[in-house]
Order: sequence, then C-alpha cells, then structure tokens
Amino acid sequence: MTRPDPHSCWIPQNGTIKHIHFHLTADFKRQIFSGYAIYDFDKPLSDTLSLDTRKLNIESVASTDSHEKKLEWKLADETFLGQTLTISGVKGLRALAIHFSTSPDSDALQWLGPEQTAGKKHPFVLSQCQAILARSIFPCQDSPGVRFTYDAEFAVPTGFKAVMAAKSLGSEETKQGTLWRFHMKHAIPSYLFALAIGNIAAEQIGKKSWIYAEPEVLKDAAWEFAGVDSMLERAEAMFGEYIWDRFDLLVMPPSFPFGGMENPTLTFLTPTLIAGDRSLVNVVVHELAHSWTGNLVTNATWEDFWLNEGWTVWAERRILERIEGEESAHLHAVNGRHALDEAIADFGKDSPLTRLKTDLKGHDPDDVYSQIPYEKGYLFLVAIERAVGREKFGGFLKKYIDRYKFQSLTTDGFLRFLKKELPEAYDKVDVETWVYGNGMPADVPAFQSKLIDDVMDVVRKWKAGQRDIQRAVKSWDVTQKRLFLSELPLKLSHEDISTLDKLFNLADSRNSELKVPWLCKAAASSYEPAYEKIRELLGEVGRGKFLKPLYKALHENPDTKKLAADIFGEVKDRYHHLSRVAIERILEE
Repeated sequence: MTRPDPHSCWIPQNGTIKHIHFHLTADFKRQIFSGYAIYDFDKPLSDTLSLDTRKLNIESVASTDSHEKKLEWKLADETFLGQTLTISGVKGLRALAIHFSTSPDSDALQWLGPEQTAGKKHPFVLSQCQAILARSIFPCQDSPGVRFTYDAEFAVPTGFKAVMAAKSLGSEETKQGTLWRFHMKHAIPSYLFALAIGNIAAEQIGKKSWIYAEPEVLKDAAWEFAGVDSMLERAEAMFGEYIWDRFDLLVMPPSFPFGGMENPTLTFLTPTLIAGDRSLVNVVVHELAHSWTGNLVTNATWEDFWLNEGWTVWAERRILERIEGEESAHLHAVNGRHALDEAIADFGKDSPLTRLKTDLKGHDPDDVYSQIPYEKGYLFLVAIERAVGREKFGGFLKKYIDRYKFQSLTTDGFLRFLKKELPEAYDKVDVETWVYGNGMPADVPAFQSKLIDDVMDVVRKWKAGQRDIQRAVKSWDVTQKRLFLSELPLKLSHEDISTLDKLFNLADSRNSELKVPWLCKAAASSYEPAYEKIRELLGEVGRGKFLKPLYKALHENPDTKKLAADIFGEVKDRYHHLSRVAIERILEE
C-alpha cells in the first residue's frame, strides 16, 4: 500500500476521512483545547488506521456504534512529522471517536496574553495550520490530498467570541461559558482548518463580507479593506462564481506569521496591511484569488505547492490589472522578480529546492518555504499565456478550474492536462526545464511599464551620485518606492541612509513594506540612529516576511550580530512557532 504524500501517514486504501464533528473546550489558563472529535470515513476501514498527530495527548479511542467499543491505539516515536497514531481493531467501522487535548506548545496554536493584543486587556488564541500543523490541533490525515466537511462546537469563556473558517450557527450561554457552533459544507483540506477566539468585534464592509478585528483596530481595518466588493466582482468575471458564500476578513494580532491566510469564508490578515492608504490591499486580492486556485483546486502535496501559489500570484496580478491598470500589474511583477532572485540566491541557483516540482522527503515544508513557488510559478504561467495568447489561456484556466474543482492535483497531473488542452505551449515553452530545472530558464518573461522606467531612471541617477531626486519621486506610489529601495545596495553610507529616511519618511512609516527594507540597510550599514526603530519593529511585528530579512541583516553584520541575538531573546515568545523556528535557523548560521 502506498502513501501518496511524504508528509502524511495517510493510505487511501485503508480509508479516508470525509466528515469530522468537533466538540472542544478552550482553556486559556492551561492554554489547551480539550474534548473529542467524531470521524466519518468514505468506506469501511481495514484492520488498522493511521492518523497524523503532533504534540497531542490522546486519551481514548472508541467506535461510535451502539456498543461504543473501546479501541486499542498507540503512538509511534516522534519525528519531525510528529507521531503517527495507529488504531487497531477497526475493521469494518465507518466512524470512530477520539478524545484528546492539545499541548500548550502546539505548533498550530498561539496563545497570546493580553499584552500581546491590540487592546492589552484580553487574551487571544489563533491557529495557523499550513503546511502540516493541523495535526497539532486534532488527529487527522494531514495532507492536502484529503478533503473533509466538518461541524464544530467550541466552548469558550463568557464574553469571548469564537470565529472559524466556516458558517457560524450562532452561540448559546451555558453554566461554563459560551458555546459557539459552526458548519463547513464544502470539503476542505486540513491546512485550511482555522479558528480564533478573543475580544473580537465585526463590521460589514461588503455584500458578502464582514471585517473582524479587535475593537481597537476595527475602524481602521474597515476603512482599509472597504474595496472588497470591487475585488470580488473582478475575480468572478475572470474565474466564475464564488462558491464559498462568505468572504469575511479577520485582522489578527501582530504575531500572525503571514501576510494573509486564505482560510475559506474567513481570510486571516496581518495588521501590517493597515498602512492608512490602502496601498497593500494586493494581499487581500491574493487571498481572494486562492478561493479558486488553492481552496477549490488544491496542490496534492507540498511538493506541488507552486500549483497553489504560482496560479494565485498570476490571478492576483490579473485582478490588480483590472483595478489599477496593466502598468501597475507589471510593476508588481518586477518587485516579485526581486523577491524570487533573493530566494534563489539563498538556496543557490543549482539547488533542487529552486525547482517548481520539488522532492521534499525528509524536509518539513515550512523549513524550505520561499517565494520560489510563488514567483517562479507565476512567471512559468505568464510564459505559457504569452505563447498561446491571453484569450486562449483564459479559456484554459476556466476549463482547469471546472475540471479539478474540489480535487487535489499533482504537478504531473497538471502537465498532462496542459499537454491535452494547450499542446502548442510545449512547442514554444521549455516546460520541462521550467518545472524540473534548477534556477531560472532562459525564456523568462520580461515586463515593461513607464512606472518601472521612471524608477530605473532615478536608480541610475542615484548610483551616479545624484541625490537631488525629490521632485522625481514625489508622485511615486508605494510599489515604485519598494522597487527603488530593492534596487539599491544593502550597505550604504550613513548619509545615504539618512537621505532615504528624509525622502520617504521611513523611520516613522506605518508601511512595513517600505520601512523594513530601509531598516535592513540601516542594520547592514551599522546605522545606529535606526537601532531603536529596529528594536521596536521586531518587538511589535510577527510577520515572517519582515522578520527574516531584518534578523538576517543584523546577524550578518559583526557590529549588530549581538543586537540580533539580544532582541530575539527578549521577544521570541511573542512570535508564532513558524517565525520563531525560521529566525532560530538564521541566528544559528
């Protein structure tokens, strides 16, 4: 019997989860969830059943028939994948129940004290299950190849609101607190299971959308993301009907490790997107696009991650093109290419981890997370689109979504579909090199835009020693400023660091997309006036995109290496597990 996913013990022939009913209690004092889950399977089980777990306390396993027979179980030795739970005596069963509790150091859950929230008065708990962390909340077949529906009941302390990436069925007061109920009618993979509990308020911002956030953040968040209806309309015109009913947004506390997470019906967002000028809403567009490319058509394993992210970056930029124009979309693509080049340089251009289709046996997917599946995947799809024409490629996309909706797809499966539907793409694009080759192929699409030309003209002047550029940059948007900063060397003179600060007001900027690149240059250049700003940001922001380059710049400069270690020692408990592990790896190099 074969395991189709190197990161899960799931064996399809033995039975696959189709529905789960959860009944869990949130204990903020002990920082655990406890309760049970009832599992329904697609067919009668064979002799044994294996499930993925990680840092879970398994209390009992039983059949759910009229006899409620206790079942024997054991946990395997721990590996980087967790511990396999093997249940015996299950032959012929279609359902069973597991009583369990999570660990206070569950990798998917982050329990925040009041001081770590915006309001500073109430605790908060949030989940982040991608890539293989759902197994640290509940036993499961933790593979994107397994999709299930679910019902959930969460008992929480009185006064707390629970939200999930599912339809809310309301709440009722009990002697122990408040019981919240949810239902997810569409089958999802485990990495899209998502919840948050805390002092959460809500405001409607669109026909299908509410914004959720702590009360102290709600007003600013509602204003920042008020354009959600326009995004939805453009996305549906391109991809077809939005089938998830709701597109609600939850602004997380600062420790959230990602820019956004596309949990169906309830997208999680970092507060670093609230820049006060709606300049970073492209992240919301990206998560919206995942409603089709990722949530609807899903990568079969994390070795096929580019199918989720390459398609979604392509979709994001097509939606942005309809909102902001083609020149702006091309500008975003050039910024993306910078991020791609940095990721390839980190791995080395000959590393197999720079391929689209990767071999991740023996690797935790989070350990090798990068922009490569996003940006290289995007460029590959653009190369195909340009080879066959936009209209034909648009028809291919709709066929692709319709053919594979609510399915999980491998890279090989995608390439077979591509060859069948667009055989001419193979004549004009070196598909094999794009997918299986290291680094970047020769036929990389280029992007042109006056917005890009304006930036590059100022870059040339700067490198030639001209600093009188205020008038030239006065009308630039945030994306142009990002490109300009990325084109400058990491190490600069202290005078140049100061000039950049005055030019764009970077030290006090609310926009981390601009502030962090400047702080990285300040760190690499031993610019002491910025050290306090560095300390403040690293203590307030938990998004890995900003933490990793800043810690790296500090660590690689002998003058600031100790500062990096000192700051991390002070604030590491504020970070999510994913960010903390990534930074530890940087500081160990």
